[in-house]
Amino acid sequence: MQKQLLKGFAPLAASVLLLAAAPAMPPWMSGCSVAVAAQVDMQKNVYAGKVVGLSKKAKTISIEVGPEGNAKVMMVKYDEATTGLEHAATDHGAVIDFKTVGAERIATVIKPKLVKLPLGTVEMQVADLAMLIAKGDVDSYFLVDARPAKPFAQGSIPTAVSIPVDKMKAEGARLLPADKDRMLVFFCGGVTCGMSVKDAEMAVKLGYTNVHVMLQGVPGWKKAGNSLVASQNYLESGNIVLVDLRSPAEYEAGHIARAHNIPLAQLEGAGDDLPASPAAPIVLYGNGDQAENGYRTLAKLQRQKIALSPMDYKAWQKAGKQVAVGPTPEEIVWVRELGKDEVGVEEFMQVATAQVDDKLILDVRNDDEAAAGSFFHAVHIPLDQLAAKMDTLPKGKEILIHCTTGIRAEMACNELHNAGFKSRYLVAKVACAGAACEVE
Repeated sequence: MQKQLLKGFAPLAASVLLLAAAPAMPPWMSGCSVAVAAQVDMQKNVYAGKVVGLSKKAKTISIEVGPEGNAKVMMVKYDEATTGLEHAATDHGAVIDFKTVGAERIATVIKPKLVKLPLGTVEMQVADLAMLIAKGDVDSYFLVDARPAKPFAQGSIPTAVSIPVDKMKAEGARLLPADKDRMLVFFCGGVTCGMSVKDAEMAVKLGYTNVHVMLQGVPGWKKAGNSLVASQNYLESGNIVLVDLRSPAEYEAGHIARAHNIPLAQLEGAGDDLPASPAAPIVLYGNGDQAENGYRTLAKLQRQKIALSPMDYKAWQKAGKQVAVGPTPEEIVWVRELGKDEVGVEEFMQVATAQVDDKLILDVRNDDEAAAGSFFHAVHIPLDQLAAKMDTLPKGKEILIHCTTGIRAEMACNELHNAGFKSRYLVAKVACAGAACEVE
């Protein structure tokens, strides 16, 4: 965790505030009221795709639309008149009807974008898949996770193999079983995720006759109380918190390298020992059903990124993998790796504390938040006003964006990329009070 305190910064009044000029009213509208002009300018449109961001503070939704490989993230606002906001769940499909008022897109109706079973396929329920897996006859079925490789590695349904849509297109015939009558079961991210049905449709076209889709996907599997399993590569080299649930004596006699010991009986009260960040992925192993019980314990504590190790210590040792001995480290240290288009805290602070000719800090918090204090050199444009004021930003500089957590900053970054700006965003807690800003 990094903390840096900036002192001596002027409050918001000294910050640079950029205001876009109001668009001129066409001559034929002279004499019309502003309300009538706005009404005439409204045009109904529809976005259908995957929701990738939602900010309740800015009342803004980001949705990914367009064909695979060429999709764009678009941004729409919502207001009190918007219906169906509950369907704007991140990573789920949605259909957003919106109207345009000037430069702004305002959602009117939001509906779930439910997937449909392709011809030649049958739906499989979560309970039926669980029974199939419990029988242990892995040769009787072939289970496919159609999500991208990263979420598969972080945690998937036991016995599943990873075949993302692009891989299925390129190598499907080689990756699937030779027996065209073998049961195939596809799944992905739930009833609004279209990846599983795309994989299943391709399997039918390849001549497979027993194709099933578990439409409820990973969310439905978890909701039913079932656990996920991490991949072997993720266990060995992923940026994870690996937890050994055995007794201290067993741990000290030998454990998987880089594992931390938290005995199962102590796991429920070990909240202070685990990283506070909800982004920290936790992988569990132990003896017998310890890992399964540990998974349920952390699920009750609402830890979202949890998975079981694909092998226990005995299997790890038998495979000749690296082992370690001795007591557990005093502290669990986990540092989140920067994602695509992110800027690190250190680089951001260097720009925030001194004017850099080729970079600019953009603050997309709302007016009330910014009024409490701001970085001295920052330009302040609330996220919900970005579309209208974007032309006031310089395209010759890289724009580093912040809000209070990173959610709105990422949404703003996508919007700027669509408009041809070079930008990155900060994922960190930012709090400004008077002449001081704290970042951690």
